[in-house]
Amino acid sequence: MHKRSILSGSLLAVTMSCCSIAWGAESFCPGGSSPRPSIIWCDDFEDSVPLGQKYFDYDNNGGDFVRLSGIGYNGSSGVQVHWQTGEFDAGSLKRMFGRNPVFSQSHSGTDFGEIYWRLYVKHQVGWSGSPYKLSRALTMASPNWAEGMMAHVWADGGNVLDLDPATGIDANGNLATTKYNDFQNLRWLGLTQGVTPLFQDTSGKWYCIEAHARLNTLGQADGAFELWIDNSLEASKGSLDWRSTWAGYGINAVFFENYWNGGAPGDRARVFDNIVISTERIGCISSDQTPPAAPTNLTIIQ
Repeated sequence: MHKRSILSGSLLAVTMSCCSIAWGAESFCPGGSSPRPSIIWCDDFEDSVPLGQKYFDYDNNGGDFVRLSGIGYNGSSGVQVHWQTGEFDAGSLKRMFGRNPVFSQSHSGTDFGEIYWRLYVKHQVGWSGSPYKLSRALTMASPNWAEGMMAHVWADGGNVLDLDPATGIDANGNLATTKYNDFQNLRWLGLTQGVTPLFQDTSGKWYCIEAHARLNTLGQADGAFELWIDNSLEASKGSLDWRSTWAGYGINAVFFENYWNGGAPGDRARVFDNIVISTERIGCISSDQTPPAAPTNLTIIQ
């Protein structure tokens, strides 16, 4: 069962004040000290605000998915996950925004028909195996977390990331899902595989991963789903009918996840950093052209 840490009004005010200050000092956020109007959310994990205040739902996996200094991109802070052997769910971060029946952390009057989201990911030196779930954008369609659409960026057990779009809207434009992950009422729109074998990379390299989801025009199959790795187009899928004629909500959440179908084959660690959610293409940090040397290993939290 997913933990749902509902933010109070006063807590939300603290969170947004924190992040406005952080944006003014973080070059990783497009626009630097004056973030672009397109920016919905930025987090490089450099501030000390608890993650439970910055994300609607934060599962720290019993202390195995936490912020640490010195492990992030270019020696900055990041969040590290540690899977135990056989462990499935090792923690997640869930950011809500826009008009939202569950809870909105920002832009509460906006229906987003199109978003981009980016994160940096690094697997420990000597990594092996393919954790299935990494990230997804969603339309939260009801207070009990029924999904109108899901734009999954994950793996199917292979060594590449895939695009796996799904809709909770039936062909007549009605919300068919009734709860979170209501798989029997989802329609899958066709998996598209990427090409970069990042789960075979044992070097400890940082990967810049960006995805794009655009809802279809009501009544037309003209939606889109795209994936870039290190600024190169990895996979794309067009002519998507995400929502038929249903106009309940726009895209209003992005989840960053660590779920390993079948369980991790051994102790594994990876790091997230430099998360951005935007209405425009984000791209990678310019210094990525000459990436820093990877450390010999990641810190495993005991």
